[in-house]
Amino acid sequence: MSESQLDHSKRTLSAMDAASIVVGIIIGAGIYRTTPTIAAVTSNTTWLIGVWILGGCFALIGALCYVELAIRIPDDGGEYAYLRRGFNSSAATIYAWIEFWIIRPGSTGPMAILFGEYAHRVYPLVENEIISSVLYAALATVGMLIVNLRGLKAGKGTQNALTVVKVVALVLLIAISFGAVFAGANVPAAVQPERVSSGQSLDGFLLAMVLVMFTYGGWNDVSFVASEVKQPQKNILRGLLIGIFTVVVIYILINIAMVMTLGQAGLAASQTPATDMLRLTAGQHAEKIMAVLICISALGAVNAMLITSARIYHALGKQVAAFSWLGQWNERLHVPARSLWLQTVVVLMMVVGFGLQDEGFELLVLFVSPFMWIFLALIGVSLIRVRRRALNADCGFQVPLYPLLPITFIGSSLFMVYRSLSYLQLQVTERKLLDNSFFLFLFFFTVAVVLSAFAVSVWSAGRRK
Repeated sequence: MSESQLDHSKRTLSAMDAASIVVGIIIGAGIYRTTPTIAAVTSNTTWLIGVWILGGCFALIGALCYVELAIRIPDDGGEYAYLRRGFNSSAATIYAWIEFWIIRPGSTGPMAILFGEYAHRVYPLVENEIISSVLYAALATVGMLIVNLRGLKAGKGTQNALTVVKVVALVLLIAISFGAVFAGANVPAAVQPERVSSGQSLDGFLLAMVLVMFTYGGWNDVSFVASEVKQPQKNILRGLLIGIFTVVVIYILINIAMVMTLGQAGLAASQTPATDMLRLTAGQHAEKIMAVLICISALGAVNAMLITSARIYHALGKQVAAFSWLGQWNERLHVPARSLWLQTVVVLMMVVGFGLQDEGFELLVLFVSPFMWIFLALIGVSLIRVRRRALNADCGFQVPLYPLLPITFIGSSLFMVYRSLSYLQLQVTERKLLDNSFFLFLFFFTVAVVLSAFAVSVWSAGRRK
């Protein structure tokens, strides 16, 4: 089979498939965990809704940059290919190594852990909550691996189904809350006085933006399957726009619903805002209903991230002879099976290791964020470098308002790097993490991964295809 035939045969994803992956990854745990803090650091409802709209705009700007890169660089591997073409193979190899050991398992692991925590609330496997949660998380990860090893059709079918259920459930949650308020239900927001504030603080706004942009994270993962999207010139753009627009609308509506039922002060004080909102509007069975909804959200995120992540190492295996074992593509199933297996093993290690810790979810997020945003900034720079070299200049799509939008994307990503590192430093001090043996192990592991990434890049330089 020729290269052109191979590429054509791999293009089996529609715009709606791409949108489903975007929605499936973005709507995970973040919306249920970050909303109280965002409400606490914004002075009124206008600011609260405004930061969600602004965060959606930043996500859209980044998506437009990715669309141009995906069309200009139709190679396998998404971000790996963009860095390879924008910078060089060494930079791309460093990215793939850190993505494999830190970013990807550190992003997938928390979703699996969250699934385990809420699945335990629905039906405990064993009496010990931690063990039960870890077992559920491991089962979810292995289950999604099995689904994806059945082929791309099974993987995308499962993803589409999970995304539809997730979106429909969230829309119903919003509708129930709006309906209860308009029907005159006695909810706290109806009797709470308006929040009095002397104005929005800059520190509060910046913290809110960090949390909002974290919650919108994941839209970029569609790049990993961009080479498998049919008619990429129009469907990649459509998929990203439909996905991001859907998420922005849902996030804004669910925040409005929470404020209408709980009030901004009540939302800021709540530990479980979605459950509290549903309990007030739908009765005492809300906790298990909400737990099932969060399980579906987390499971959809795990599946989508497994679909996308394996494509990175498949691309690495195609470019670097030293990793050629990972470059195998199963033509019958349309999946990189070996990469799927290997990535899942590392994710399971993270799930077990962090799931057995009291604050494993939070520690994973602390370490992943700076690396993720650093590479996003570098990919923004890649677009500018690719433009200057006029690579595939007739690709059919260019980011509007160039170079303003790519520079905005780079700047917002670098801002997130700075704030992520500042937050990490604050947590180390406040929580005395240097006295935590697991944190120290995680720190040295991270240093080892970064140093070995450079070593692997140098070692593989002479073993490229």
